[in-house]
Amino acid sequence: MCLKNSETECVLRDQQEELKERVVKLDSRITQVEHDVGRMRSESQDGFRSINASLANLAHDFGERMTNLDKRIIEEKQAWGQTLRSIVLWTVRVVLAGCAVAMGVTAYRQLFAN
Repeated sequence: MCLKNSETECVLRDQQEELKERVVKLDSRITQVEHDVGRMRSESQDGFRSINASLANLAHDFGERMTNLDKRIIEEKQAWGQTLRSIVLWTVRVVLAGCAVAMGVTAYRQLFAN
């Protein structure tokens, strides 16, 4: 590769040796960068898996709480419905009793008032 076979003028051979060393160093650095990027990628994938699992657990917990809340609301509505039903029944009984008393008083006045 040298144009002249002398020590001082063979610069190309020295440059090639230096270039080989730099290529070897660059190769090891690129290998390290690839390894680091691979680790970062796997860590980010693990992080996303953890986030997905946490969101799934949160959604499940929220669903359970909403179901429990719906059950309690339905039970409360049923209890209020029973209470209202009993109030209506007693009101109807009182009104019917009042009507019966009024009819009885009217009948008594018409039959025995003469």
